[in-house]
Amino acid sequence: MAKDLTQSEIRGILKKDFAPDLNKFELVKSISDLVSKNRTIGQEFILRLLSRRLEFKAYDIVIDSLVRQVGLFPYVEQDDLSLRDSIAYELHKPEGLDENIVFHHAQAEVYYSLMRGENIVISAPTSFGKSLIIDAVVASKRHNNIVVIVPTIALIDETRKRLSKFKGDYKIITHPSQEQKIRNIFILTQERAIDIIKKVNVDFFVIDEFYKLSPNKSDEERCYILNQVFYLLVKKGAQFYLLGPNIEQVTTELLENVSFRFIKTDYKTVVSERHIVKVAEGQNAIDKLISLASSLKEQTLIYCQSPASANKVASAFLQSGVFPLAQDNKNIVEWLQDNYHSEWILPNCLSKGIGIHHGKIPRAIAQKCIKLFNEGKINYLICTSTIIEGVNTKAKNVIIFDNKIARTKFDYFTFNNICGRSGRMFSHFIGNIYLFHEPPVAELPLVDFPIFTQNSDVPEKLLININDEDLKEESKKKLQKYTDQTLLSRDILRQNSFIELDSQLKIAAYIENNCQQLENYLNWNSVPLNNQLKVICNLIWDYFVDSNKRVYGVSSGNQLHFRINQFREAGSLRNFISDFTDSETTLDGINNGIELAFDIQRHWINFQFPRYLMALNSIANYVLTKRGFPAGDFSYFASMVECYFTSPYVVPLDEYGLPMQISLKIGRIIELEGSIDDSLLKLRDFNPESKGFSLIEKEFIYELKEYI
Repeated sequence: MAKDLTQSEIRGILKKDFAPDLNKFELVKSISDLVSKNRTIGQEFILRLLSRRLEFKAYDIVIDSLVRQVGLFPYVEQDDLSLRDSIAYELHKPEGLDENIVFHHAQAEVYYSLMRGENIVISAPTSFGKSLIIDAVVASKRHNNIVVIVPTIALIDETRKRLSKFKGDYKIITHPSQEQKIRNIFILTQERAIDIIKKVNVDFFVIDEFYKLSPNKSDEERCYILNQVFYLLVKKGAQFYLLGPNIEQVTTELLENVSFRFIKTDYKTVVSERHIVKVAEGQNAIDKLISLASSLKEQTLIYCQSPASANKVASAFLQSGVFPLAQDNKNIVEWLQDNYHSEWILPNCLSKGIGIHHGKIPRAIAQKCIKLFNEGKINYLICTSTIIEGVNTKAKNVIIFDNKIARTKFDYFTFNNICGRSGRMFSHFIGNIYLFHEPPVAELPLVDFPIFTQNSDVPEKLLININDEDLKEESKKKLQKYTDQTLLSRDILRQNSFIELDSQLKIAAYIENNCQQLENYLNWNSVPLNNQLKVICNLIWDYFVDSNKRVYGVSSGNQLHFRINQFREAGSLRNFISDFTDSETTLDGINNGIELAFDIQRHWINFQFPRYLMALNSIANYVLTKRGFPAGDFSYFASMVECYFTSPYVVPLDEYGLPMQISLKIGRIIELEGSIDDSLLKLRDFNPESKGFSLIEKEFIYELKEYI
């Protein structure tokens, strides 16, 4: 073998079975020379070397030295280190965490910067280990109130489980109704944080996936709420750590006396191999996908653009006859069929070791699919963009089957995020990415924080939440019409600023002009009469939704009224699903009906209707009382709807990973009607044995108990 090996030659050797006459010393020496010349380039080859470490036992000391040179301390064999390397190793161990945890060099830089009190904004690859730095900051016990803002409820639960190891020092809060203690970790989405953080003295906060602060047409409303949360937290003077992947630059300043350091690093702890998949002329792309997936022996994510595309792929996998029965999943399969629908595509897929993960699947069940995947009980997880927002998986392979999110082609940033799901520290040194389309043009985003830059396109519903002293002159002019009007107070406009300000004023004017006719429809308490609910639904649709399109199974105020009553009268989710499936004769029709029921339940029942109802309540009360009419109180009914017309503990426990069918079953055995905290305490001591729970139900219960 030639002594001066090129990068391409080294890569080629390490990818294949070794030839009998391979000179391993010369190979290791060539990698060492690469590291000496360029550590960044050399790091890839060290990772490739580590993936085959057992074949290089004679060179352990040399390999450890190379690993230390590029700062990959988590991969170092500590027992064999020299004195110099041992000192470096100890300097990369954070205080307060398990003694076996050690940072790589780039992690340590971020950690020590935070320990010095700096504000850090970091763009780093998915495999970097950004979340472990949060754990280390918590372990330092320097802060009393820590806020972690995550983009999804699924990430609330994942983060809660990870940080539960600190429950002896901190109260972990994920829901607005939980009681606070002296020291708390709040793990919240921006919607939950907006009210809670106003009442908390925050010392340190984290925003995960911080790029979502920059406006995105597909999710503008959530972006602006996140900006409000960021603004409120910055105004409190709290130290912050914003993290995300694949960002080119942050193009903004914050307030006076608030500075931050932006760190952009490509420091990788795994190697990603990209493979273009060629579909022969006349060949069906899904047939090619099935052939590829069935040839892969380790955990594989399959990315699809939408739930409909994911279901199409899943159906084809089922019908292919290629995938054998997965006996380990028999219990969960039967339980899902009994509690949802016997022909639902998800349990039928699980029976063949295939999972599905997208936004229409109930939260606890989606979490279970991730767990089964990470445990190796399912080999394939067919997913949409819900999986790329920080949910951790142990995927060796990622197949990118579609190159879109919904109907829009994804950009290079999103493409990189999806690719970042392949490989995992300590599980897979090398991840494989299989592409059914050419990758998009390489261009990473510049992230802007609109609540601080206040550019001309920033909407008034965001500007209304900024204190006067922080508003630019142009912003004050934009808000003039809203500050001069007398229909609604600024507090009401702010409180409901997820709704367009003009829409709030229009409905206020309508109520004011029709007070006598509307009084009896707007001043009820507790539970509305049917005609009162109908008027409410039409007001919400006409002024807040204001759409001619079908929105999650609803296309008018009258239909919204019908859906709410339909859900209430069904009495259970299974019965509600039956309303949409009993007349269907095809598997696709049945599955579409099931997912329509899920859509209505999650979007309207659990989220939008209660939120719109309380916004209408505040606006109506302001107008009615100003005109001398009695006010109403919609809060009880809003809570009823949000809790699926069942018990208040059902929704929080679903987020904790316990399906509502099981929590209701427990609620018939022990008293769970108190606060969430009380319910969790009772569940921690609850023994499901000898109480009529199936094996899978007990499994769900024990998984919940592990982290409370």
